[in-house]
Amino acid sequence: MKIKATAEDRMIAFYRTISLSLTSFMFLMVPAGPSVIYKSLLIIVLFLFAQVFTFYYRRLRARPRVLMLVISIELAGIIVLTLFTGGYDSPFKLYVLSPVLIAAGSLSFYFVWSLLLGYFGIVAALCYFLPGSAGKSFSEILLTNGNMFLALALAVIVMQMVNGIKRQREEANARTNDTMEHIKSLYHIVETSSQHDFMNIGQVITDYVVKLTRLEKALFWFAKKSGEPAPESRQTGWQHEEERFLFMELEKHEHEWRLQREPVFKSLPGLGDFLLMPVRMSTRFVGMIGVRLESSEGLEGRRWYIQQLMFLSELSAIILERHELGVIENRLIITNEQNRIADEMHDSVSQSLFGIVYATHSLKQSWRKMSEGELEEQIELIHDSATKVAKELRITIYSLSSKKSGGPSWLGMVRSHLKSLSRLNDVEIELKITGDDFSLPYPYHKALFRIISEATGNAIRHGAASRVDVELSLKPKWIRLSIIDDGVGFDTDLIWTESEDNTGGLGMKNMQYLAQSLGGDFQLSSSENAGTRILISIPVGVAELKNA
Repeated sequence: MKIKATAEDRMIAFYRTISLSLTSFMFLMVPAGPSVIYKSLLIIVLFLFAQVFTFYYRRLRARPRVLMLVISIELAGIIVLTLFTGGYDSPFKLYVLSPVLIAAGSLSFYFVWSLLLGYFGIVAALCYFLPGSAGKSFSEILLTNGNMFLALALAVIVMQMVNGIKRQREEANARTNDTMEHIKSLYHIVETSSQHDFMNIGQVITDYVVKLTRLEKALFWFAKKSGEPAPESRQTGWQHEEERFLFMELEKHEHEWRLQREPVFKSLPGLGDFLLMPVRMSTRFVGMIGVRLESSEGLEGRRWYIQQLMFLSELSAIILERHELGVIENRLIITNEQNRIADEMHDSVSQSLFGIVYATHSLKQSWRKMSEGELEEQIELIHDSATKVAKELRITIYSLSSKKSGGPSWLGMVRSHLKSLSRLNDVEIELKITGDDFSLPYPYHKALFRIISEATGNAIRHGAASRVDVELSLKPKWIRLSIIDDGVGFDTDLIWTESEDNTGGLGMKNMQYLAQSLGGDFQLSSSENAGTRILISIPVGVAELKNA
């Protein structure tokens, strides 16, 4: 497999080439020693070996033990080269900085300093026995090369400091990217949730708290709310029998929580140390979101947890407030629509029906006294009135039906969503639909939309797909959905394992849960560099029977 060279690999290769070129040039300029032809051949061999070692350094950066061995071999070669090209006076003694800097940038602190001190000792000891060192003490030899040893030590210290800063930045970037992905997924799940799902919003958020903080236990305690039912308090990580005790302890401090506006560290008897953050909407106190802290956590780690909980607290408050406003708005819409329909029925249909009833009653009383022509005329009048009422009812029904009135339908919303997704991400999304969704109950609409949205979003966001094919078959008794992409794919065994460990795969578990909650079957197949295929079959009516 070809390893793509990074900017760091290119910089290392450039430095090694320049340093070897300079030391080789100095070696050529020394008048003493072998002939120029011999020196030139030696330099050519050195450049070939340098290319080989550079190649293996790039290949072995993920295998530290083997990398240690290769660096040690190159260092030994440089020591031998130094001894046979002048000892103390060899220009190649400075080239040792190349493998040492690579070790300082990739390997452990102890290995680097062991390598450097070993080099100092071996060079000093071997050079001591060279003919040119006769009469010099060991301390004199160390002092003679002290500047070189000091320069090497300082270079290693600087390199390790730079590498430490780089590692911290990479970890911070990776953690930030991971956090943003989780938050986007969380917001997407909550955005498409229904009233039934919303009652379990605490469980969704606590699962994400565990994923974001990488702690084992989290909670979302909701304060009691008068009137309408509130979402249920939820936890992640505790045993079922511990849950009741946990929330009872939190309820004991309800008055304290209602006054709290900043994150608080609290020790709960028998449960451990907690970091808790109040969740407040603009109109009321909602509850507390929190994690149980590990005893080994330092100050920096706790600051990170505070940042995560503050963000999730604000996000939760926005989501809850938005949901409540949406509920109120829907009620107002329904009330206004009911009033409008009542007014229309009263002003038109009701009056016309009253006229028909009155005319029918009159005809019943007087039809024996009427001539045949008068009777036919009266029946025709009642017929015209009934036809008019039927027409007015049809108009009212059409105004209520999105299918009949030409308003936005569920399938239209699916098409619009995928079209926007395709345009925003420059991805080809092909949607094929057979059948009609008009008689499909709302829970199926909601679940299918969430599955389609989640699967296509994953294909683009994680799979880097350039094409996604969505095929939906709607039949009176069965729904079949297939979503196929040409993305990078993944190991399906790994995704389920990560999901169990709370490290990934939550989107797939959500789709599986949605399909199974309707009595359906969820099938996932994928492999690396071969795309992903999701097949779902849902029997219509099974969910209603289960909930009956």
